[in-house]
Amino acid sequence: MNLHAKDKTQHPENVELLSAQKPITDFKGLLTTIISAVVCFGIYHILPYSPDANKGIALLIFVAALWFTEAVHITVTALMIPILAVVLGFPDMDIKKAMADFSNPIIYIFFGGFALATALHMQRLDRKIAVSLLRLSRGNMKVAVLMLFLVTAFLSMWISNTATAAMMLPLAMGMLSHLDREKERKTYVFVLLGIAYCASIGGLGTLVGSPPNLIAAKALNLDFVGWMKLGLPMMLLILPLMLLSLYVILKPNLNERVEIKAESIPWTLHRVIALLIFLATAAAWIFSSKIKTAFGISNPDTVIALSAAVAVVVFGVAQWKEVARNTDWGVLMLFGGGISLSTLLKTSGASEALGQQVAATFSGAPAFFGDTHRRRLHYFSDRVHQQHRLRRIACTDFLRHRYADGAARTSLGIRHRHRRILCLHAAGCHTA
Repeated sequence: MNLHAKDKTQHPENVELLSAQKPITDFKGLLTTIISAVVCFGIYHILPYSPDANKGIALLIFVAALWFTEAVHITVTALMIPILAVVLGFPDMDIKKAMADFSNPIIYIFFGGFALATALHMQRLDRKIAVSLLRLSRGNMKVAVLMLFLVTAFLSMWISNTATAAMMLPLAMGMLSHLDREKERKTYVFVLLGIAYCASIGGLGTLVGSPPNLIAAKALNLDFVGWMKLGLPMMLLILPLMLLSLYVILKPNLNERVEIKAESIPWTLHRVIALLIFLATAAAWIFSSKIKTAFGISNPDTVIALSAAVAVVVFGVAQWKEVARNTDWGVLMLFGGGISLSTLLKTSGASEALGQQVAATFSGAPAFFGDTHRRRLHYFSDRVHQQHRLRRIACTDFLRHRYADGAARTSLGIRHRHRRILCLHAAGCHTA
């Protein structure tokens, strides 16, 4: 015993290793999971639909409960979906089919986005672009703030909203450093909130701008250009309205002079290569339809994204370990789980049953009424900081279901495609 104690004293890392090996049980999470399973078992027997549809709805509620409460890590919950699909005996479902959605081509588009973001970050191109544009303001605070917002929105179209906001925040704080925080509090709030909102709204512009975009694009069968045709106009509409609203509400003082600190980020061979890869990838995505026709590629957006990831490593712009470290693998697994859940809801008839129920419930209401309730779901989910979890529910359920007949579709008085577009944009504007 004494020798063992002495060994732990001389090697304190052994204490951490022994502690890490001890099983840690989250009894609260385990209890929540058990209760959710019992409740969903009861729901399965109560629902009036077919057994398979009841099973799909019960699974949806179970997954929603775990995502909402985080009783189990959200990525682990996503991995439960194919397991439960096989165990619960969903029609024509084996483990191979259940796991197929985890290799969906749409997932690799976002992986390519992670690789591009890593290249921009490692070569500091994102910061170089931001600082260069801010210098064009020449000390005019109004112009500087506007450029700050526009750069934030533009960068957020291509890299993570969170990463964009985190990068732009120091620039904003440096720009506001000469102002008195107490006297110019409204100006501080205007600039900082503006950055946060621009980062979120900018994510609507492209397919890789925000995680929900890919799930929605999969449901709507949209490629990169198809998404931009919907997302970019929406972004350009919402962005000025948001900034105008902030300006009217806060009335910031933008008449001061501003100084942008000089920051030398010289052009190097690797930075030039990184920029060329970024521009080539963006251009290829924009002209993906022509590439599809010319080369006969069925999923050109995915091929382009993977090619960009390969180019980033092959040309030495970033090492693979850096790409791997900056890739949120949990998000990619979450995509797979969301798409898998969507497939289960469709094949089990749960989506059709829910769609008919929604149509019947709101058949006498104005067309906008049903969509208002769906957007309230998104708003509520964001207010309790669970937006990523409930967005999966909304995207996998309401975006994928199709009503059984034309009468059900017309009963809401709004086109199915338009309804889904409104829903997906509500999901994207998660901080508004």
